[in-house]
This record gives sequence, structure tokens and C-alpha cells, in this order.
Amino acid sequence: MKREPGGIRLSASDLMRFTSCAHASALDLQYLEGSELEPTEDSEDALLLQRQGDAHEASYLATQRSLGGVVEIDKDRLFDAAVASTRTTLNSGARVIFQGALDGGGAALSWGGWSDFLEKVETPSGLGDFSYEVADTKLKRKPDPKHLLQLVLYSDLLTPLQGRAAEWAHVILGDGKRATFRLSEYSAYARGSRERLESFVTSPWPTRPAPCAACALCRWRDHCASVWESGDSLYRVAGIT
Repeated sequence: MKREPGGIRLSASDLMRFTSCAHASALDLQYLEGSELEPTEDSEDALLLQRQGDAHEASYLATQRSLGGVVEIDKDRLFDAAVASTRTTLNSGARVIFQGALDGGGAALSWGGWSDFLEKVETPSGLGDFSYEVADTKLKRKPDPKHLLQLVLYSDLLTPLQGRAAEWAHVILGDGKRATFRLSEYSAYARGSRERLESFVTSPWPTRPAPCAACALCRWRDHCASVWESGDSLYRVAGIT
């Protein structure tokens, strides 16, 4: 969730956070608007997962490099410049694009992000006798529903750039296996989730902190713990059911 000159740009991470805990998204909004809230630094567990995820991505990238035809978008450049570079690379017909920057436009509330890999397939599109499909690396050994939120988002952002909606998208799992999904089977669910987040950002409804599976890695975990502590919440009772 970033403040841009024209409004707010949402990402796949924002969407996945919202589906896990709307209160975390509410705190993100407050922080974006200048609240004095202070996010907690990443835990050791979060840093370890990030390192493992980076290593998995690097391993798959090395495999693709060995096959040739990989173009890497510079993630350190300004996002708009990376988007323009991605568009040029798509038109060039590169076999694989790493860290493609995808942007949904300059609306007051828009979507954007970095796709791990865009892979060329032999399906005609506005680009020529080829098109691209999204492939993301994930540490898990089984696909997670949240993966589909990201795949559909990036595929939707890719559609206007190539003049064709991709039929498939892929996850490269932690054990090296590839999981492939027909996007039409999941797009309604994913787009509905995006619409709910857009509605929440436009007009937030009341939320409150409640323990969930995402707490351990959440940047607001210390803030919520302080709220429970100050309110003598039953959430603080060990082993309560």
C-alpha cells in the first residue's frame, strides 16, 4: 500500500494481508495517513522465510538463465520506469522476463506490483504470435488459495499489455514442482477479493485486533499485543478456548 501522486497503489501483498486480517489493513491505512503508529521490525522467523524465499527464486532464475533468453527488469529503478521497460521487453518477445513491473493505471485507487517471472508461450496475442503467462516462486510444497489472488492480479494487469487474457498461470513450489492453474476457474473469487479491499480502503469499516494465523509475521503484532494488554483482554489468557 503506497501513496502515489495520483492516489493509492495496492499490491498483492496488501490483498493477501487483508484476506487474513482486515484489522492489519486498517492499521496500514492509518500509518499511510500519517498516524504515529510504529510497525514492528521483521521477526527472525520472517527474515528466515524471506531468505529462503529469495534463495528459491534465485535457484529458479539460475535454471532459466542457463536456458538463455532471460531479460531482468531493474527493481531498483523508479516503478514507472520499470513498467515502461517491462512493456518494451514484452514487445521484444523475450523468452522469460524476471521481475516484470505491472501497473493498473493512474486512478485514485490502482493496483501494481512485480511479477517473479513472465514466461513466453506460443499463443498469439497483440504482441505477435506469442503471449506471456505469470509464474511465481513460493516456498510452500502445496498451493495456497492466496497464491491464486496474486496470480490472477498479475495476469489481469498483464492482459491490456498483450491484448489477450492468459489462460494459465503457474506456481513454482518449494520442492521444485510446478502447479498450473486455469485462471478462469479462480478469477471471480480473486476479483471479488480485490473489490472488497478497494471498498475497505475507500470507506473503512470498524475493525478490532483478534488473533489469527498471520499474527506471528505481522508488522502490527506488538501494537495489537499492547491493545490486548491494556484492555486486559481474554486473548491474553494462556490456553483459553
